[in-house]
Amino acid sequence: MLRKLFAKILNREDTDDVVTFAKAIESLIDEISLDIFREHKSTLLTEPNTYVVPAVWGAMKEKELTIVQRDIHAKIAPAMEEILDLLIHESLTAPQKFAMGYLVRGLFISKIIYMVEFYKSLSAKHGETDGKGHDLKDIEPMGHA
Repeated sequence: MLRKLFAKILNREDTDDVVTFAKAIESLIDEISLDIFREHKSTLLTEPNTYVVPAVWGAMKEKELTIVQRDIHAKIAPAMEEILDLLIHESLTAPQKFAMGYLVRGLFISKIIYMVEFYKSLSAKHGETDGKGHDLKDIEPMGHA
Protein backbone atom coordinates (compact mmCIF):
# COMPACT_ATOMS: atom_id res chain seq x y z
CA MET A 1 0.00 0.00 0.00
CA LEU A 2 2.68 2.46 1.05
CA ARG A 3 4.91 1.40 -1.83
CA LYS A 4 2.16 2.22 -4.37
CA LEU A 5 1.75 5.70 -2.90
CA PHE A 6 5.49 6.35 -3.04
CA ALA A 7 5.76 4.95 -6.57
CA LYS A 8 3.21 7.51 -7.76
CA ILE A 9 5.03 10.27 -5.92
CA LEU A 10 8.46 9.29 -7.23
CA ASN A 11 7.25 9.12 -10.83
CA ARG A 12 6.21 12.78 -10.79
CA GLU A 13 8.68 15.54 -11.50
CA ASP A 14 7.23 18.37 -9.40
CA THR A 15 9.30 19.82 -6.57
CA ASP A 16 6.28 19.55 -4.28
CA ASP A 17 6.41 15.77 -4.66
CA VAL A 18 9.60 15.64 -2.62
CA VAL A 19 7.72 17.30 0.22
CA THR A 20 4.78 14.93 -0.30
CA PHE A 21 7.19 11.98 -0.13
CA ALA A 22 8.72 13.23 3.11
CA LYS A 23 5.32 14.01 4.63
CA ALA A 24 4.07 10.52 3.79
CA ILE A 25 7.04 8.99 5.64
CA GLU A 26 6.56 11.41 8.52
CA SER A 27 2.87 10.55 8.69
CA LEU A 28 3.65 6.84 8.88
CA ILE A 29 6.20 7.38 11.66
CA ASP A 30 3.74 9.61 13.56
CA GLU A 31 0.91 7.08 13.24
CA ILE A 32 2.98 4.10 14.37
CA SER A 33 4.53 6.07 17.24
CA LEU A 34 1.11 7.20 18.45
CA ASP A 35 -0.27 3.66 18.21
CA ILE A 36 2.67 2.39 20.26
CA PHE A 37 2.17 5.11 22.84
CA ARG A 38 -1.54 4.41 23.17
CA GLU A 39 -1.06 0.66 23.45
CA HIS A 40 1.84 0.76 25.92
CA LYS A 41 1.19 4.05 27.71
CA SER A 42 1.24 2.64 31.24
CA THR A 43 4.61 0.94 30.71
CA LEU A 44 6.16 3.88 28.86
CA LEU A 45 5.09 6.29 31.59
CA THR A 46 6.68 4.23 34.35
CA GLU A 47 9.91 3.20 32.63
CA PRO A 48 12.85 5.57 31.98
CA ASN A 49 13.05 7.06 28.49
CA THR A 50 16.00 4.78 27.74
CA TYR A 51 13.50 1.89 27.71
CA VAL A 52 12.42 2.96 24.21
CA VAL A 53 15.85 2.74 22.55
CA PRO A 54 16.34 -1.05 22.64
CA ALA A 55 12.66 -1.51 21.79
CA VAL A 56 13.11 0.43 18.55
CA TRP A 57 16.42 -1.26 17.71
CA GLY A 58 15.17 -4.72 18.72
CA ALA A 59 18.22 -5.56 20.81
CA MET A 60 19.78 -4.90 24.18
CA LYS A 61 23.29 -5.61 25.46
CA GLU A 62 23.53 -8.41 27.99
CA LYS A 63 19.76 -8.53 28.56
CA GLU A 64 16.64 -9.79 26.89
CA LEU A 65 13.97 -7.41 25.68
CA THR A 66 10.77 -7.32 27.71
CA ILE A 67 7.49 -8.43 26.17
CA VAL A 68 6.49 -4.79 25.67
CA GLN A 69 9.82 -3.93 24.03
CA ARG A 70 9.46 -6.91 21.67
CA ASP A 71 5.94 -5.80 20.80
CA ILE A 72 7.12 -2.25 20.11
CA HIS A 73 9.88 -3.59 17.87
CA ALA A 74 7.41 -5.84 16.05
CA LYS A 75 5.34 -2.77 15.17
CA ILE A 76 8.31 -0.68 14.06
CA ALA A 77 10.30 -3.31 12.13
CA PRO A 78 7.96 -3.63 9.11
CA ALA A 79 7.64 0.14 8.79
CA MET A 80 11.42 0.51 9.04
CA GLU A 81 11.88 -2.03 6.27
CA GLU A 82 9.36 -0.27 4.04
CA ILE A 83 10.81 3.19 4.68
CA LEU A 84 14.39 2.07 4.16
CA ASP A 85 13.49 0.23 0.95
CA LEU A 86 12.14 3.52 -0.36
CA LEU A 87 15.04 5.67 0.84
CA ILE A 88 18.03 3.43 0.14
CA HIS A 89 19.42 3.02 -3.34
CA GLU A 90 21.76 0.26 -4.50
CA SER A 91 24.54 2.81 -5.02
CA LEU A 92 24.80 3.54 -1.28
CA THR A 93 27.58 1.94 0.71
CA ALA A 94 26.89 -0.22 3.77
CA PRO A 95 27.84 2.61 6.17
CA GLN A 96 25.50 4.99 4.31
CA LYS A 97 22.67 2.46 4.54
CA PHE A 98 23.31 2.03 8.25
CA ALA A 99 23.27 5.81 8.68
CA MET A 100 19.85 6.03 7.01
CA GLY A 101 18.48 3.35 9.33
CA TYR A 102 20.06 5.05 12.31
CA LEU A 103 18.36 8.35 11.47
CA VAL A 104 14.93 6.80 10.92
CA ARG A 105 15.18 4.79 14.15
CA GLY A 106 16.25 7.97 15.94
CA LEU A 107 13.14 9.68 14.64
CA PHE A 108 10.94 6.87 16.00
CA ILE A 109 12.70 7.10 19.37
CA SER A 110 12.33 10.88 19.48
CA LYS A 111 8.64 10.78 18.57
CA ILE A 112 7.76 8.16 21.19
CA ILE A 113 9.76 9.86 23.95
CA TYR A 114 8.24 13.21 23.01
CA MET A 115 4.75 11.74 23.36
CA VAL A 116 5.62 10.29 26.78
CA GLU A 117 7.04 13.58 28.04
CA PHE A 118 4.22 15.64 26.54
CA TYR A 119 1.69 13.38 28.23
CA LYS A 120 3.50 13.64 31.57
CA SER A 121 3.58 17.42 31.24
CA LEU A 122 -0.08 17.60 30.28
CA SER A 123 -1.08 15.36 33.16
CA ALA A 124 1.00 17.38 35.64
CA LYS A 125 -0.66 20.62 34.50
CA HIS A 126 -4.06 19.11 35.15
CA GLY A 127 -3.05 17.52 38.46
CA GLU A 128 -3.51 13.97 37.22
CA THR A 129 -1.25 11.22 38.43
CA ASP A 130 -3.16 8.12 37.39
CA GLY A 131 -2.18 8.29 33.69
CA LYS A 132 -5.81 8.00 32.51
CA GLY A 133 -6.68 11.61 31.77
CA HIS A 134 -5.57 11.99 28.15
CA ASP A 135 -4.96 9.76 25.16
CA LEU A 136 -3.14 12.27 22.92
CA LYS A 137 -5.76 11.79 20.20
CA ASP A 138 -5.68 15.50 19.45
CA ILE A 139 -1.92 15.97 19.58
CA GLU A 140 -0.47 17.83 16.63
CA PRO A 141 3.15 18.66 15.89
CA MET A 142 4.13 22.26 16.43
CA GLY A 143 5.81 22.69 13.08
CA HIS A 144 7.78 20.75 10.55
CA ALA A 145 11.43 20.69 9.63
